[in-house]
Amino acid sequence: MKNFRYFVFRRVFWSSIFFLFTYCVYNPLCLASDSDNRNNQLVVCVNQPIIMLDPAIHRSRTIQIILKNMLDSLTTRDADMKIVPQLAESWKLIDDTSWEFKLRKGVKFHNNDELTAEDIKFSLERIFKEGGMEGTTSPRKGLLGSVSDICIADRYTVIIKTKTPWPILPLMLSFHEIVPKKYMAKVGSEGFQSHPVGTGPFKFVRLEKDQRIFLERFENYYGGSSAIPPVQKPPLKSLVFEYVSSKSKQIRMLKTKKCDIISHIDPNAVPILKMSPQISVLTNPATRSYLADINCRKPPFNDLRIRQALNYAVDMNKIVTQILRGKGISLSTVLLPNSFGYNPDLKPYAYDPELSKKMLSDAGFNSNHTLQIRCNKDEVQFANILASFFIQIGIKSKTSVVEFRKPSTFGKSASWDIDVGSWGDSALDAVGIILPKLQTNGRGNYSGYSNPKVDSLIAKAEGTFDLNFRKICYQKIQEIVYQDAPMIFGYAKMEFYGVRKEVKNFSPSGSGMMNMHDVFITKEVE
Repeated sequence: MKNFRYFVFRRVFWSSIFFLFTYCVYNPLCLASDSDNRNNQLVVCVNQPIIMLDPAIHRSRTIQIILKNMLDSLTTRDADMKIVPQLAESWKLIDDTSWEFKLRKGVKFHNNDELTAEDIKFSLERIFKEGGMEGTTSPRKGLLGSVSDICIADRYTVIIKTKTPWPILPLMLSFHEIVPKKYMAKVGSEGFQSHPVGTGPFKFVRLEKDQRIFLERFENYYGGSSAIPPVQKPPLKSLVFEYVSSKSKQIRMLKTKKCDIISHIDPNAVPILKMSPQISVLTNPATRSYLADINCRKPPFNDLRIRQALNYAVDMNKIVTQILRGKGISLSTVLLPNSFGYNPDLKPYAYDPELSKKMLSDAGFNSNHTLQIRCNKDEVQFANILASFFIQIGIKSKTSVVEFRKPSTFGKSASWDIDVGSWGDSALDAVGIILPKLQTNGRGNYSGYSNPKVDSLIAKAEGTFDLNFRKICYQKIQEIVYQDAPMIFGYAKMEFYGVRKEVKNFSPSGSGMMNMHDVFITKEVE
């Protein structure tokens, strides 16, 4: 534990020095600003390159944030996270597996095509059908997993059919932006990437080297959801998303008025930002779980005693209090407390290194085995902290930093024992993380975990309109998974945004999205 305390002290000390240096050197009072050259333009820094602008292809929250400001969906969420109509005017359940959606009339795409039922059918079939994208299957297919067919009733009405009763269809439709069928048929996916077209509040202008995308106000915007007033075209004249990988550079840009909003701020930087009178720090509940998958199909980790022992070896509460400055929580499984289906009766694994050592010994764990830990650059700190705890119980480890989040190899043949990562759940519903991470062969199930009881409960939960029964199923799943321990259950941290005070009417969504439809800037002249 002495090693861990030293690690924490060193990390917090140098982080504080670094951000204090950034604040002093790049204080906006000392540097000239080019903000006067921006005419009612808002700039948002993002954390990933802007390399994918087709809503059927990406699996990135950053890309979805950008697309949400260009392309609207059938449904959306209001400030209270309630599902409300957007391109849909209304919907109703016809029978247990058929939904009728009525579209708004007179909605225009950016190329002046009118939105019709044909566009809805085309856009969603690209996602849920095998080979739906010019022969390629969408990586977002699982997000419409229960949809089986879409029928056009008339020009402004579609019937969406599901394989089983699926009460969360309106919720899941909020994650799928609508594209114009005629335009896509003309230019194809590649052409759409070069010049995306939607019905959203801002339209595409240009993309510079995957680093910076320029959007401008769509003057013929229908106004957005009637459930989210005011219904209007955007007050902003232009909107820019700029990829900046360095957090210190993002802070510098914010302070010098070269950008207006930054997100994913390290808790250690929050006190520094709060020192600036021109910047507000906004908070949002967690929408991402940090965890470490254990390779369940690779001996000796197919022994649940060893997996449980690894959980007892890590003091997650210390990580939350000392690394996250208390701005987070330890997790009992993968589900966030603000998600539907969360089991409040489960408590995170207690920190008990002596029990951990005993369980490893009882399971016959080879003390000479060097744990192979895999992570990408975003999770290096978490991986190193885990390694420091493993040392406390006599386990050596080696950390390999890789470029991609998803492991390239799985199961017994994989070179890794533990994969350190995270999983976002914008749906804030068990379906958003339990299905991909814990269902057999789920798209994010890197551990190879498989339990027939879990699969059966998932099927029951996803095939009923009884929300209470659905909740009970998912709570039971968490009890099973807690015991099986297919991963080291980690933590969730609050999400922080730095916003210049000239920016008005911006509030981060509980889903992690950024809706700029109603945002405006003061002290700027259009």
